[in-house]
Amino acid sequence: MRITICSSAFFAKETYEIKQKLEEEGHDVSVYPQEIKINGKIIHTTDYYKMRKYNLTDDLLKIKTMLINKHIEKIRNSDAILVLNLDKDGKKGYIGGNTFLEMGIAYHLNKKIFLWKKPSESLPYYEEIIALNPIIINENIEEIR
Repeated sequence: MRITICSSAFFAKETYEIKQKLEEEGHDVSVYPQEIKINGKIIHTTDYYKMRKYNLTDDLLKIKTMLINKHIEKIRNSDAILVLNLDKDGKKGYIGGNTFLEMGIAYHLNKKIFLWKKPSESLPYYEEIIALNPIIINENIEEIR
């Protein structure tokens, strides 16, 4: 199965670990890039997100738009997405704005939506997430079929 992993960039390490496990199971897996080029300088994706919090320049917004568009194309070319919703800042099963957007796109494109685990009911858009009919795999890759 062709799968695109969607998650917060803060979960980059875990995303690549899950990617490897899925590939070992025979899946073709896409993720966001580990590194991006900004003004000729290679920057790790998680560092970009840290920079963005403090200095949201027009250049960084253009890069963000480019990353969103590239990830949407990966979703379009996939059979399913896996939302890697780990715990973050005390929120269990965290799903951020970008990942929620990607879930909506996958839903619109009739792609399967797998959730790593149940999202926190305290998320402001919990009902909308559940309304997308995700398949909650409870951290078990073998449930992806």
